[in-house]
Amino acid sequence: MIPLPPLPRLMMCACLLLALAGEALAADTSKPSTLDEVLVTARGIPSPASKTPGSVGVVTAEDIRETGSVSVADALARIPGVTKTGDSPWGADINIRGLGRDQVVVLIDGVRVNTTTDINGRLGVVNQNDIERVEVLKGPISALYGSGSIGGVVNIITKKGRFTKNPEWHGEGSLTGSTNPQGPDAYANLSYSSDDFWMLGSGGWREGASYFDGRGVKTKNTRFEDWQGKLAGAFKWSEAHSTMLQYQSMDGSQIGVPGGNSKGLPVNADVTLRENDRRMLQLVHTWTPKGMALTESSLDLSWQLLTRYPRIDNYTSGTVAWQQPSGTHETLNGRWKNVFALGDHTLVAGAEASNWDMRSRAEVMSTAGVLTYAMPVPDSSQLTAGVFAEDDWKLAPAWTLNLGGRADSVHITNGGGTPVSGSGGEKNDANWGAHAGLTYAFSDPWSASLMAATSYRTPNILELYKRIALGGGAFEVGDPNLKSEETRFFELSLKRSGESLRLNSAVFANFIDNFITKESTGGGNYKMVNIGAATLMGLEQSVEWDFATGWMAYANAAYTYGRDETHATWLPFVAPLSGLVGVKQTIGPWWWAVESQWAAEQTNTPSETHNSQAWAILNVRAGYKMDAAGLRHEFTLGVNNLTNESYTNYLTTARGNVYREPGTNAYMNYHVSF
Repeated sequence: MIPLPPLPRLMMCACLLLALAGEALAADTSKPSTLDEVLVTARGIPSPASKTPGSVGVVTAEDIRETGSVSVADALARIPGVTKTGDSPWGADINIRGLGRDQVVVLIDGVRVNTTTDINGRLGVVNQNDIERVEVLKGPISALYGSGSIGGVVNIITKKGRFTKNPEWHGEGSLTGSTNPQGPDAYANLSYSSDDFWMLGSGGWREGASYFDGRGVKTKNTRFEDWQGKLAGAFKWSEAHSTMLQYQSMDGSQIGVPGGNSKGLPVNADVTLRENDRRMLQLVHTWTPKGMALTESSLDLSWQLLTRYPRIDNYTSGTVAWQQPSGTHETLNGRWKNVFALGDHTLVAGAEASNWDMRSRAEVMSTAGVLTYAMPVPDSSQLTAGVFAEDDWKLAPAWTLNLGGRADSVHITNGGGTPVSGSGGEKNDANWGAHAGLTYAFSDPWSASLMAATSYRTPNILELYKRIALGGGAFEVGDPNLKSEETRFFELSLKRSGESLRLNSAVFANFIDNFITKESTGGGNYKMVNIGAATLMGLEQSVEWDFATGWMAYANAAYTYGRDETHATWLPFVAPLSGLVGVKQTIGPWWWAVESQWAAEQTNTPSETHNSQAWAILNVRAGYKMDAAGLRHEFTLGVNNLTNESYTNYLTTARGNVYREPGTNAYMNYHVSF
């Protein structure tokens, strides 16, 4: 067993004691009903969380409003085992159990977001107010998503309409103001629905100035602004056939990234996404026949275009004054999914094909005033085709076995143009993954699950072919000969989904071969390499306890241990022990909550990576809900980091940046709906 330092032991024990106290009182309740989250991401069909092997997390629209989350990453960081990386308030990403970026698949309405991760921003291309819910899978616990899901899957589900028996109009509006970062956030949608038709339109605008840390110092170049729009509709052709069509648009501008870093961007340079736009068109046709083993068949076709125009300037050394890269990422995707009811088996099976086309250019201005042109990544395409299957097998009333598998063929081509790629070339890869999960519902509402999986990640276009100038004659380059990452994953979990007490305990291990990372080659240069073997192990505990009428206490904690086994050193992007603890009371239309988010120090770091100090921040918020004039009104006031704590996020310092997180931020939200 991995020995834990004193603070991790204390926090884990606190969560367990809260759970045991809650269970003692929950055993006395006569209420038979249970609360159990229903997810669609893990199995491809609605499935209760308690019956889903492996650990999952859910964030709702209400969670996002109430907590004053500036970004999707802020909201997801409340899930145990999920940590925010601090690229910027707008472009923050997440890390799941020590894995992030290309090792975590991000979907928006089931459509994969393919983009560069050296200057990140995939979670910023959706307005958080347009989100209905976000479902998170921790680890390779589903066979539906293929390459890149070794760390997990994030599925952002946006707001849609629905078919209704009678014609109905619905709408909502939201207006948020905050002090740090300072700026407005406005959003509205309007929908019409009937028995055979629905349509929804939405729009939003966000703006934020550069924020101040807990010492009152402005963190320069952290501003952002974006506009969002969406039009979605569906038509029911018959009782068995329906078609949904939607178009999503996001335009981001002047999005600051606070400084470069020594492992991916020029040291001390300012990085600004002059434009970061997304367009997505999706058509889904669903057939639900009656009286057949096939209960549902759907065809999901999508086109997505992401355009990115960074500017990197204020170099402090070398011969480069500034550079302006540009990149377009166009993805065509088709997925055919079928659901079969076969007695004790519920089978989900289908096929998927996608083509990711990337084009990049860069203007480079020297300190001597000479403008040259470069190609950071050669024009490349990645074609992936795969088949998948998931089977939920009811072995007995209390026992469910989930089996899943997927096989993919990947064909990557590039047109050359850089010293890395030479005159062009091809790379072919074939991979497969599988899992088996057994769930035992031994005493309602308790269940236990055991999961074993093997998964993979094909190196992407950037890791294979990039050549990015870092200044001073140094470069970060890819390696066309990289091998695919392969993982063996195990998890044991215990869940309780009760009305007065809900908890989840998990122990996991993830063994990765051919782990891909950046490695120094001297002289300020870096190259993508397979380091060999890496090990990630950890444990998580979360609990919610309704200990009295209107009162809820909640807490969670997560600890991950990560080692580079080949070089006998620590992995650089593993968050320290962290979690939150809080209490919430609801009194009629009023509610209030007080909580603390915290992290222990992180000293298990590679020699070239900064350690981080322990920190804890205090958040308070309150709200009021009322119905008036046929409208539902909700008011929220809150303060995050009430004590103005000055602290750093380890997953920021791990990338070479040393800047601090926001200090006190007061926010107000008004939400109206009908």
